[in-house]
Amino acid sequence: MRFKGKTAYITGGGSGIGRATAVAFAAEGASVSVVDINAEGAHETAKAIESAGGKCLAIHGDVSNSELVSNSVKDTISKFGGLDFVLNNAGCEYVAPLLETTDEQWDQVIDTNLKGTFLVARAAAEHMVRTGFGVITNNASDAGLRGIRLNAAYSTSKAGIIHLTKSIALDYGAYGVRCNCICPGCIKTPLCERFNKEVGARVGKTGPEVLDEFVKANIPMLRVGLPEEVASVVLFLCSDEARYVSGATIAVDGGLTAGM
Repeated sequence: MRFKGKTAYITGGGSGIGRATAVAFAAEGASVSVVDINAEGAHETAKAIESAGGKCLAIHGDVSNSELVSNSVKDTISKFGGLDFVLNNAGCEYVAPLLETTDEQWDQVIDTNLKGTFLVARAAAEHMVRTGFGVITNNASDAGLRGIRLNAAYSTSKAGIIHLTKSIALDYGAYGVRCNCICPGCIKTPLCERFNKEVGARVGKTGPEVLDEFVKANIPMLRVGLPEEVASVVLFLCSDEARYVSGATIAVDGGLTAGM
């Protein structure tokens, strides 16, 4: 077991990539905290981990809330004795171009995706710098690498995460803290399904129709990815095999962004 005696903290751990990563960490011996605005989802993840013999703390909350983030990180350290790995995965999107995006919608997306990543990374790094070890992985999405139509706020938030990642890697590498970001493309998650459904509604098509057309036209591997395939990359980045990898931006997208 690669992570026996270690602790992972995962936001958006109630479904999709977050759940897959939490389960994968637990299977490798780590204790896991999962944070999600969906309390039921967080508890379902914890139940899956505990039924397999692992340890998991389910936390219900919004990562854009500084107090919630600070307390949940402290609770994780108190319960499991430390904090070694973080996956900043919680996110939301609003399908709309600039002129159809309200102040409130912009703030919600930026606060959840970018501010939430900042708050969690700051709280975790404070502990990691003291202990001299830690790995933070941020989910920046393919939307952080390329512009996406009807996604002004989401794309902006994800691009910001890439540069936040680099700043963390530069400032704290000498203290034993590594920071990388992953950029998943079309992955079979609830967020991806919602996005395609909303895009489809604008053009008179179903979500699956929109996704199928996009995959055939843009993804060289001609398929959607699985959450477990993203989780495996996160675990690699947190492992000793990746001990000299920091500040990296890694696409997990079946070749989607290779031709930009």
